[in-house]
Amino acid sequence: MKFSSFAVGLLTALCAAVAASGADDSSASLPLKYIASDYTSTTIYHSPQSPGFTCWTGTWIMPDRSLMVTFTQATGPFKDRPRTDAKMLAAFPGWPPNGNPNYDMNGLDLRNVYLRSTDEGKSWNEVSSDPFRSCMNHSTGKAQVALADGVIVRAVWGQYLPFDDTFPKTGCLQRSHDGGKTWSGPEKPLLDPKRFTTYPTRLRLLRDGRLMVTGGILRVPAGTLAANVNRAPIEPLMMTSSNGGKTWSKPVTVVPDPYRANWSGEEYDVAELATGNLLCVFRTVDPTLKTNREVRWQALLKRARRSWMSHDCGPSVLKHSGHPELLATREGMVLHIATDGIYGTSDAGKSWHLLEGSRASRYYPRSVQAADGRIFIFSHIGGDDAYGAVDQYIRMDTFRLTAK
Repeated sequence: MKFSSFAVGLLTALCAAVAASGADDSSASLPLKYIASDYTSTTIYHSPQSPGFTCWTGTWIMPDRSLMVTFTQATGPFKDRPRTDAKMLAAFPGWPPNGNPNYDMNGLDLRNVYLRSTDEGKSWNEVSSDPFRSCMNHSTGKAQVALADGVIVRAVWGQYLPFDDTFPKTGCLQRSHDGGKTWSGPEKPLLDPKRFTTYPTRLRLLRDGRLMVTGGILRVPAGTLAANVNRAPIEPLMMTSSNGGKTWSKPVTVVPDPYRANWSGEEYDVAELATGNLLCVFRTVDPTLKTNREVRWQALLKRARRSWMSHDCGPSVLKHSGHPELLATREGMVLHIATDGIYGTSDAGKSWHLLEGSRASRYYPRSVQAADGRIFIFSHIGGDDAYGAVDQYIRMDTFRLTAK
């Protein structure tokens, strides 16, 4: 049977459309074909004082294949230090947690520390430690990435810098053109600060070169959180940029309308699948209001030209454990890395299996896979702790995926 060139072209286009729609993502439940091997775990940094306060790691790979890690560090007196004015604290509802004054970071030496390794994590050199002042316990860290030209981009929560009038009181970007030694001033906010307050928690590069930012969005003007917090849900934020974050697309609708009204959290992560679809895992209080507990939900966002449409949004079998961390591996699996273990999926989240040979991570992990296939996980000992309550330090776990 012969087909016209038009028919062949049409058939080809239809096949491509099916592939892009994510048909392969919905295959039957698949077991994992790999195990974790060659596992190592080591401390790569401790604060110059004890107990140490080092937390909220970020990690990425530079174009020259060197590894970089960043985190927040606080040093200074454990008692008898200045406290933040009550009027200023009112801009941060619920802070300090349970009224514990040791969560107020005023009067401490706060720094964003940057480490670099050029020998596959065997040794680390401090690149910089740029200071900031805040009553909060971070301003940046988790959302950082290197562009193809070596420029490092980091997302900053300007609302967490109440003493610094140069920053807008919402999410914005900074850049480093010298490997993290110095940083530019704050750039234009991610969204109009007269209408929105954003909380960026991840920056990721997509296969087509676009930069993606994810996190949370409040539909209230920047600087008005105290007056609006009781009537504004924190929805998932997702936008892309074709010019390294200088301009952004319109926000993608990540979760369907029925869930957005009761969504509560900026913390979620995204893994780009081979089809171009996105697997998302969220931390939120149950948006169906069946429980007030924090839960894991997930969704598959199917590619639609240069954007995505949300599908299959609902509860996940994964357990709640801090900020979700996903790693799309070269082997085709997506890993969910958490304090209760490392789970993998080979069918776009339809099923999750504990990765044989793996170990649970520490708190708020960040991960990358190097060119040689080795997986690196960076996290901190402790949790969301008051200053001086726990001896925090930075750990590095590494392993390889080996076929069964």
